[in-house]
Amino acid sequence: MSIQEKRLYEKDTMSAEERLEKVIRLECPDRVPAALFIYYYAPFHVGIRTGDFMKNHDVYFNAIKQVYKDIGPWDIFYNGDSFSKIMYSFAAMMQALWPGIDLPGDVMGQTKEVQYMDFDDYEWIMKSGRFFNDLRFRARMMPRFCNEVKGYGLLRLMPTFLMEISRMVRLWRKDFKWFKEQGAAILMGSVAEMPFDTFSQARNIIQFSMDILKHQETVRNASVRLSKNFADTMVAVSRLLGVPRVQLFCHRTSNSFISPRQFESIAYPSLEMTVNRIIDCGMTPALHCDGDWLKNLKTLRRLPAKKVIIEFDGFTDMFRAKQEIGDRMCIYGDVPAEMLALGSPGEVEEYCHRLIEEVGAGGGFILASGCEVPYNAKPENLRAVVQSAVKYGYYV
Repeated sequence: MSIQEKRLYEKDTMSAEERLEKVIRLECPDRVPAALFIYYYAPFHVGIRTGDFMKNHDVYFNAIKQVYKDIGPWDIFYNGDSFSKIMYSFAAMMQALWPGIDLPGDVMGQTKEVQYMDFDDYEWIMKSGRFFNDLRFRARMMPRFCNEVKGYGLLRLMPTFLMEISRMVRLWRKDFKWFKEQGAAILMGSVAEMPFDTFSQARNIIQFSMDILKHQETVRNASVRLSKNFADTMVAVSRLLGVPRVQLFCHRTSNSFISPRQFESIAYPSLEMTVNRIIDCGMTPALHCDGDWLKNLKTLRRLPAKKVIIEFDGFTDMFRAKQEIGDRMCIYGDVPAEMLALGSPGEVEEYCHRLIEEVGAGGGFILASGCEVPYNAKPENLRAVVQSAVKYGYYV
C-alpha cells in the first residue's frame, strides 16, 4: 500500500487525503476526519522551553511528532511552524514577540499591535501598479514593525525574503513527508493574513475603525488592489510544497469587529476576488474565521459551492452555521479552547458527538479544535476529540 493509500484505523476505507477531498466537496467520506492545531500546545506537552521550540526546527518537529504519537493518529496535520520571526511577521503582518528573545523563554509567543501604516499608504497602494504589489506592500511595511529587518530597503529585503521562504519550503517538505508516511493529510501549503485584515492590524483597531466609517471606498479599493497578487503568491508557495490548499487568515473580518453591512460592502469584494482566484488556480481556499461570523454567512453564500473550507474557533454557532452555509462550504471546527483546557473528557466527547451527528450530517465536516489547542489543554481531552471521530464518525 502506498503512502497515499494508507489507512489510519482498521475500519477506514479511505486515506486521510481522500477523506479530506470528499468533505471539501460536501460528500460523505467513510467517516468524519479530525484535525488538531497543536503549535502552541506541543512544547508544554513534552516539557520543553517555548524559546527552544520556536527557534529550532528540529526541537519543534520532534515535539510535534511526540504529540501525534501520544494523542493520535488523526487525519489532518495543521501545519503552523513559525521557526522564523521574519516569516511569521510576513504572514501575520504584526510585530512578533518571541520567547527567549523578546519574552521569557518559557512563555507562549505573542503578537503586539502597533500602528505602522499611515493613511497615505492607501494611496501608495493604488498608485503602485499591479506587478507584485502585495509583496511590495509587505516589503514596504515590514521594516516599520519587524525588528529583524528594521532599516532594510527593498534591495536588501527581497533576498532576505527569498532565503527565508526557501528555508521554510525545504523544512516544511521534510515535515510533510513524515506526516504523509503516517497516513495524514496536510491542511495547507501556504498561509497569510488577508489584505483587508492586514490593514486593520496595520492601522490599529481605532484608526481602522475611523477609516471604514469615513473612507469606505478607499479601504475597499486598496484591499481589492492587492488581492490578485496576494492570491497568486499563496498559490505559488502551495505549489512548491505540493499541497492543493491555501489558508487565508480573516482575523478582523468577523462581526466581532465589523458589522454585516461593512463586511458586505468593504471587506467582501477583496475576499471574493482572492477566493475565486485561488479556485481558478485549481486549489482550495480555507478561510480561517476567528470571532463570530454568523451574520456574515449569508454574504459568503455567494462564493462557489463545494470549493471552500470555513474554519470556526468557538465563537460562531456551529449548528446555526450548518443551517446557514452547510450546503455551500465544508465546515471545520470547533471544540473550544476553554473546553479543552477546563472540561472533562466526557464533556468533550459529548460535544464532539453532537457536532458529528448534527454538523457532520450528510458530510462536509471536519471535527477539529477551535483554532489553536491551548497550551494548558488536557491530553485526555485531545484524545477524546480524536477518538470521537472514530467512535461516532463512520457513515457506514
